[in-house]
Amino acid sequence: MTLPANRLERLRSLEGNHFWSIGRDRLVDILIDRYRMAAPFLDAGAGTGHFARRLGPDCLWFDTGPVEPGGVRASVLDMPFASESIGTLLIRDVLEHVDDKAALAEARRVLRRGGHLLVTVPAWPSLWGPRDEAAGHLRRYRRGGLRRVVEQQGFRVEEMRGYQFLLLPLMISTRLLARITGEEGAEREEGVGPFNGLLTRVNLFEAGLASRRWPAPPTGSSLVLVGVKS
Repeated sequence: MTLPANRLERLRSLEGNHFWSIGRDRLVDILIDRYRMAAPFLDAGAGTGHFARRLGPDCLWFDTGPVEPGGVRASVLDMPFASESIGTLLIRDVLEHVDDKAALAEARRVLRRGGHLLVTVPAWPSLWGPRDEAAGHLRRYRRGGLRRVVEQQGFRVEEMRGYQFLLLPLMISTRLLARITGEEGAEREEGVGPFNGLLTRVNLFEAGLASRRWPAPPTGSSLVLVGVKS
């Protein structure tokens, strides 16, 4: 799916500031360090390239466009990179937009043997709503479905965990409210206002659990999977 220019502007204003993206970025950072994921990194469907630039010059990135300097215009279904040239592939909130089997087959092609795959996707099909349709989602995932499609493409699953487990009750309630009222209301990305700081602290606390020997949250509004090309 190609992001329109106005959507990119919204992403630019939210990345690094919005509670959801701040927590997700921190969780990904921790998992990269914990699994000692190797360069070169590739951030697939990277939007504005905000996270890729944080990883530094060892991180390549692309999106379906338009892209900012440093990025490449491409699709996760046809990555313009040599086979077995990538050490770590990040596919963050992309699989739900495309043919996930084809995207993961392409991921296997570009990754080196033993290379890491890190995937994030929206969870709970029962939470499907207008926000998913507006974002161009094709699906939300269950744990079993995500594991199955990843393993079928030749990856060994090292870990799967939920993200926004602590905020899941809030998300469920806002989704139900949106269905009743027919309005996005508190679900709007810009609608958290003065609560953004509090929600950010909750997500950062939860992300920080990944660096300790705590059981992984079993679910959340998103699922996070770490795999290895076998």
